[in-house]
Amino acid sequence: MTNPVTWLLSGDVSLQYLTRRDYLGSDEHLLASLQNRIACEGFGARFLSCQNPDGHWGRYYYQPKWTSTHYTLQDMKNLGVPATLQPCQTMVLRLLADCQLANGGLNLSRYPHPGDTCVDGMVLDYAAYFCPDDPRLAKLTEHLLGEQKPDGGFTWDLNAHTGDPHTTICVLEGLLQYRVCCERDLAARIRAAQARAVAFLRANRLFMDHDDVRFCKLSYPFRYRYDLLRALACLAKAEVPRDSCLEAAVGWLLAKRHADGLWRLENQHKGAVHFEMETVGSPSRFITLRALGAIRHFAPERLGEAEA
Repeated sequence: MTNPVTWLLSGDVSLQYLTRRDYLGSDEHLLASLQNRIACEGFGARFLSCQNPDGHWGRYYYQPKWTSTHYTLQDMKNLGVPATLQPCQTMVLRLLADCQLANGGLNLSRYPHPGDTCVDGMVLDYAAYFCPDDPRLAKLTEHLLGEQKPDGGFTWDLNAHTGDPHTTICVLEGLLQYRVCCERDLAARIRAAQARAVAFLRANRLFMDHDDVRFCKLSYPFRYRYDLLRALACLAKAEVPRDSCLEAAVGWLLAKRHADGLWRLENQHKGAVHFEMETVGSPSRFITLRALGAIRHFAPERLGEAEA
């Protein structure tokens, strides 16, 4: 059986960094050394090499999926590139200048559009990472808080009165990222909104029984789409305590582990990509790292069997 941590540390420099940051808690000097390499080699360097002379990736902020500026910034943030990386900071600032609407939401299209709460949540996630002090993020957050539905969820559908899992997980991730750098009063309101959103996911048993089979497939990159591992990773980051619903989801995750001790990439969401980081059907470092983190938080007594 493979030692998963040793295997993770033999991967791309971004995964070496993420493993040491999120799982091993390595010292700051080692983390900085690894993080500074991400933009210069491996996956991070390849994403940067795909940037156009006008600064965009793809054709514009949201066109096409998944090679647009929006989704590439999401990819770069999730690789752990330095938050001060100028190409990313510059495009976040341009996006906020070009796309923010009067109500605080965003329109990443070239054409008039009322905005999309799901996209707004994703933008808040990477914008708060690359440009945490920009005052326009508070306006975006205020807009998002005003979009929460009575059931605690969020949705992209302007006519809906209930939340959906895709939008809810995207907004939760964005609020989590921004909460650490915003003003105290806004942080308190974010915590309250997060608690309601988590209750929405729990009330729906994390959508384990949903008709969309992709909810129970291990996917990376996850784009805007909800899945069970993405939810577990987000709730672990939010330090949500375990309960019977979450224990059932952890049981599902442990059952996905293969005999070699690793988790496979089961699905990639269809669309254009700059390049493939991993192959469907093969062991996935991105999935394995998130799985180990979720198990450590929600079922630490089962961690030994996952790390064996």
